[in-house]
Amino acid sequence: MGRYILMRLAGLIPVLLILSMITFALMHEVPGGPWKEGQRPFSEEQLAALRARYGLDKPLWQQYLIWISGVVQLDFGMSFKHPDESVIGLISRTWPVTAHLGLMALLVAFGTGLPLGIIAAIKQNSWLDYLVTLVSTLGFVMPHFVWGILFILIFALTLKWVPTGGWDTPRQWILPVLAYSLAPMATIARYTRASIIEVMRADYVRTARAKGLGERSVMLRHVLRNAMIPLLTVFGPLVPDLITGSIFIEAIFRVPGLGKFWVTSTFDRDYPMIIGLTMLWAVLIAITYLITDVLYVFADPRIRLK
Repeated sequence: MGRYILMRLAGLIPVLLILSMITFALMHEVPGGPWKEGQRPFSEEQLAALRARYGLDKPLWQQYLIWISGVVQLDFGMSFKHPDESVIGLISRTWPVTAHLGLMALLVAFGTGLPLGIIAAIKQNSWLDYLVTLVSTLGFVMPHFVWGILFILIFALTLKWVPTGGWDTPRQWILPVLAYSLAPMATIARYTRASIIEVMRADYVRTARAKGLGERSVMLRHVLRNAMIPLLTVFGPLVPDLITGSIFIEAIFRVPGLGKFWVTSTFDRDYPMIIGLTMLWAVLIAITYLITDVLYVFADPRIRLK
């Protein structure tokens, strides 16, 4: 397994290089520039000085080579819109908050979505199944910001149980975590229900029951374990999506995280932030899928990593 993991990590290097080339080329092809759409007007002389300062007056291939040489030294450049802070410094300052929010939302989503899906599958076509399906459908179709606003109106302004926002105390974490976890919770519940129902109809489950195994033993040893294999494929991509942040949740609840930079850096043409965030997301996706492949082995001993 160690050799397999090392080979996968080595294969990540050319993938990241190709992705960085594509991202670098596309972001420079977008019309406009970092200082053309700002509120402060610049003269042509000032624009030329800014381009020279950040190396944007050089050919694109030369800009890319300069950027790559900096990345090798863990230097992703300085943010255009935050010139006093490097990309690495900005990410290291804001991402821990976003990762904290995302991981707590992930725990809530798994802790509620998995049991709800199991209950709905076991009690198929009962009122519990219909209730879980209704809740998961609402959580899936309604956007984060709608739930966030509703939670603020009900629990913060009307009932006054929790603050409206902020990130300084655990009480301020409750509403953003709940609002952020509803969509992944609904996804987990829906897929868990569908996967367990499919496994419960398999021949080997009927055979286990025919041999006289108890229902609890059948569910734990045969149904749940085999149902986890397709669920791992669904659950894996949820992790990087949650720990890279949501601009809506962080804006509504005034969370000082990284989520807002995913959108604002694109509108601001902040090239170092765009490619830095893209590389972060790509690395998280690759590592998540690697962990998912390794977990397949523990979920199904028949699978071997080669």
